[in-house]
Amino acid sequence: MEDWKYCVETLPKVSRTFALNISVLKGNIHKSILVAYLFCRAIDTVEDATKLESPHKIELLLDFASLLKKTTAREHSLNQWIKNITVVDGSPSDLDLLRNTQKVFNVFESVKNSHKQHIISSVCKMAQGMAYFQKKNNSKQTNLIENAEELEEYCYFVAGVVGEMLCNLFIEEISGLSTVNKKIMRNTAVSFGLGLQITNISKDIVADRGRGWSYVPLSYIEANGLSFEEFHAGKSTEKDLKVLQSLLNKTVGHLNDAFDFILAIPKSYMRIRLFCIWPLWMAMKTVAELHNNHDLLKSNANVKISRKAVKQILRRTPFICWSDSLLRRSFKKILKHKEFTEPEHFDLEKLKQRLNKLALDDISHKHQEA
Repeated sequence: MEDWKYCVETLPKVSRTFALNISVLKGNIHKSILVAYLFCRAIDTVEDATKLESPHKIELLLDFASLLKKTTAREHSLNQWIKNITVVDGSPSDLDLLRNTQKVFNVFESVKNSHKQHIISSVCKMAQGMAYFQKKNNSKQTNLIENAEELEEYCYFVAGVVGEMLCNLFIEEISGLSTVNKKIMRNTAVSFGLGLQITNISKDIVADRGRGWSYVPLSYIEANGLSFEEFHAGKSTEKDLKVLQSLLNKTVGHLNDAFDFILAIPKSYMRIRLFCIWPLWMAMKTVAELHNNHDLLKSNANVKISRKAVKQILRRTPFICWSDSLLRRSFKKILKHKEFTEPEHFDLEKLKQRLNKLALDDISHKHQEA
């Protein structure tokens, strides 16, 4: 009970937004998603550590994946992992979570067995994918995303796998879900995750640059006649905004898929609908704020939707979540700019084909041999 209390009290300290979202869920699915989020947050803290070299990050990430896969004799390995993460830097709340990972694992043991398998699959893919990109960019001064395809691959590992996990949990939770709706959800779940992640990338360009990352595809930058250095120096506001528009156009395509995902959830499962509606509406509002925003690439930029806008979403959507037509009307009102009438199409099958060619297992095998 104390371990569960720790998890519940820690969540808003590491993510107020997600704590707000998950509050609408109840029962087993609430517990499973909360624990899964804390696992994801733990490895995300390792990936984001600014003072840790890539080889050390790779080791910690792959060790965590191994921990999750273990069904017995986990305690000794977990204690060793907790000792090893003392070198990780981050916010006080995130570091406290790392030190108390044992408590999260204790709660994980009480999660439904079928839910455990979905969580293990998703979090292990995330850890392996993060390790892959750490290794790929180890020799570079700035970690670059070369093109839209590589952006999709990175975002799959940090967010798309979460979409897959949530989709599997929801399908298990929803009784009598039609075959058609199951197919829609499975076809759009990854895109949902990518849309939310690329929204964050779009608003955090300056912050990411400060820690040596650039998630804006180099192909988008060069297509607008800029070098990487010129774009991040803000040499041409007009061209910078065209680069951002390319990124936002891709984002909106994913967020449209996310809306289709929500409509496939039966109206009677209002709590699950709201859990998905809230982050999607906030993401679309964020895209609206970012569109033609001349301040985005300034060093002190802090582009986000207002608390008033968040409160309006939380207050109004419960009254319309039962109606597909009202949801559609509300969704379309958020973003009216004509530039987004033909957003970029996402091809899930092509992404899967590219992912199958990535040598993720090679990293794991070399790590085990070492």
